[in-house]
This record gives sequence, structure tokens and C-alpha cells, in this order.
Amino acid sequence: MKKVLPLLLLLLVAGAGLAQEAGNERFVPFVSKLKARADESRILITWRNPRNLLGAILLYRHTEEIDQDNLAEAQRIARLDSDQESYEDTPREDKPYFYAVLIEEADTTIQQLFIPFRNKTSEGVRISIPPPPKSSATRITDIRAVVSDDSVRVDFATSKPEAELLLFRSSYPMSNTEDLLEAFAPVQLEAGTMSFIDYPIPGVETYYAVVGTEMFKLGKQVLVAGENTTAEGVVVPLEVPRVGLLPEAGIGPEAGIGPEAEAYSVQSGRQGGEPSLATTPLPYLQLAEAAGSSFSLPVSRADLDPQTREAISRILASTPPVQAVHKAVEILPEDKDEPIAGESTGLYKILQEYLLAGEYTQAETKLLGFLNLRRSAYTEARVRFYLAQAYYFQGLYEEALLEFVLAQGQLYAPVQPWLQSCFRHIWEVE
Repeated sequence: MKKVLPLLLLLLVAGAGLAQEAGNERFVPFVSKLKARADESRILITWRNPRNLLGAILLYRHTEEIDQDNLAEAQRIARLDSDQESYEDTPREDKPYFYAVLIEEADTTIQQLFIPFRNKTSEGVRISIPPPPKSSATRITDIRAVVSDDSVRVDFATSKPEAELLLFRSSYPMSNTEDLLEAFAPVQLEAGTMSFIDYPIPGVETYYAVVGTEMFKLGKQVLVAGENTTAEGVVVPLEVPRVGLLPEAGIGPEAGIGPEAEAYSVQSGRQGGEPSLATTPLPYLQLAEAAGSSFSLPVSRADLDPQTREAISRILASTPPVQAVHKAVEILPEDKDEPIAGESTGLYKILQEYLLAGEYTQAETKLLGFLNLRRSAYTEARVRFYLAQAYYFQGLYEEALLEFVLAQGQLYAPVQPWLQSCFRHIWEVE
């Protein structure tokens, strides 16, 4: 009998919460679906807020399961806005931690309602490698970006000259990790570097940020305008005598970035001799320009003549109609289960929260951001396989086709049916 009463109470409370979320009647609000997942140096806490929440989110951490009796002993680690549904915690010690998420209403009343698996965790989670002490982190200060002719010189100071750094370039101000992931692919700077010459596209406002490589890998970098990220954009004038983007011998796989970064043309200096032309998206194509000559882009597309179109129509008319067969997202076997740690944890989150949820535009943005850091060949192929699907389900079949082609070297068998579907869609449009 003693065990039945708590169970009935729990069911009544949970039922009241469901009614409140459905909007039938106002009861005590609480969050739901609280989860805590750990990797090497951080714990990701996620939850779902009730509808029309007007208060604030209070996040607590304790070495014991949290309830009314020990809430005063728990540490409140964050007070978040009502639209926040995730938080990254970086505890200093390698020990199991428990979490609870409570709601502080508009009148500052804290609703101390504790429901396992909904707004509090019942199993401890722990990191495997503590993050480096804050004092050992590389600090970047006094960043400045100055335009000189057709280039931009970025200067900054570093507290640890022996540390490797990453330089990011964006068309928008950068103030958080999401901004860095959506910026152009970073350039890895060698230890001791405190100045960089960049050749951005003329006429485009450009912002820069410099962070320590190790802290960026841990997701612990902090961006401060005027210190490690520029507060104001710089623009190379459109009148500069440069038709394309200048090549750079030192940029490539051995420099810590891949061909994607070259396509964005973040450059660190000129090569010797006369500058040549390199236009995206063909960073390896070098076109010589004779002195005093003008350069015009070739026609990118031309219509077929009537006879050719008629011949193609006859060929297609003699073949049975084809239909695209893919109706749902395909997840590779190795990405179906949540990984414990490593680079696949971030990919798993993108797949679950965006691609499988049908948020294809956001999935595209997140996957492109994931590729901003250099990945292993197989991981990159998997990301491109999913990026291609994000394009596919947006109806961007030509873009999807290109990504599938880039992935098929590592994923030949899974890619082939998708290639056929892309071709079929393109044929149907034609």
C-alpha cells in the first residue's frame, strides 16, 4: 500500500502536466523530456519547454538525484530565457552528476516539482576528460582588420605564442559558436603567427575572428568584440584591379584545411610572379591574363538547337516512364545509435534534431557548419551523404547530385540508388 500511494501521486502530477501542456487548464508548469548526455569534456542537457512559457528556466546540478529535500544543496548553474531548450555544462571533476530543470514564473515563484525522466535525471552522467583550466587557455586580444589595396591585414596579440590558432572569416559579425560554424572554413595558423593577409571578395563586408585551436575543438572559446573578433566589418573596394581571387601555395590539406576551404578563398598571401585568376567554385583552375586584356566570363548555359532537342525527345519517348523512388531520409547503420564520444556525437545530434525531423534547410546549414572543421575522409563522406539528402528533399536535385558524387568514393553502394533518383528527378523536370 505504501508503494501504491507514491505511484498514484506521480500519475496524478504527470496527468496534470499533460493537461496544462494541452492548454485545457492552467496547472503547475514544468519541462519535459529532460536528457543529459556526456562526451569527453562536456555534458549536453536538453529538454522541452511547456507551451506559452512566460518565466525563466533554472538549471541545477548535484552529485545526488535532486528532489525537494536536497535542492538547497544543489548548484544552480544557469538561469536561461524561456526559449532555451539546451545547455552545455563543463564540470571540472570526473564524477557522476544529476540535473533538474525548474521553472521560475513571471512573479519569481520557483515551481519545485520533481518528476523523474521529465524535469530531472535519475542516472548520473560524467565526463571522461576534464577541460583545461581557464588560466591555460589561449587568449587573443587587440584584433584589428585594415584594408590595404586589394587585401585585408588582420593583426592580433596572443597570450600563448606556442599555441596553434584558427582564423575565421564571415560576412556577418561573429559572437558565438554557431556564428563560427556558419562562417567560411577556417584557416589554421601556425604557432607564433600574429598577422595574416587575406584577399576577400571585393565589395563584400567582411568580419574576422581568431581563436585557439584546442579551445575551439572543446567548444569552450569565448568571442569578445574588439578582442578576438572584429566589431566592425571591412570592405575591399570594388575598383581594385583584381578579377578573381588570388591563389595561395600554402593552403591545402597539409595546412589543416581541405578543398572546401580553398573554394572559399581565404588566402594568406600572394604567390610569386604575376597574379593569376582563380574563380570559385573552381579553385584549382588558373587562367592567365595577358597584360592590358579584358576578361569576360564564358556563357554558363546555352539552349540546345531544335534538331537536338527533337532527337532527345524521340529517345525519351521510347523509354518507359521513370519515377524517383526515395521518399524518406536514409541513415547509415553506424549513425543510427547515439555514440558515446567523438566527432560523431555532433553529427548524430544534427541528424536527429534536423534531418530526421524534416527541417531540411536547417540541416543543410548545420551540416555545412560541421564541415568547417577538417574531418576524416569517411566522416566527411557521411556528412556529404546527409547533406545531399537535405538538398534532395528541398527539391535541389542538382546540388544533391554533386554531394552524392563527392560521397561515393567512401560510400559507393548507398549512394548509387540516390544518384539514380536525382537523375530521374532532373529528367522529369526537363
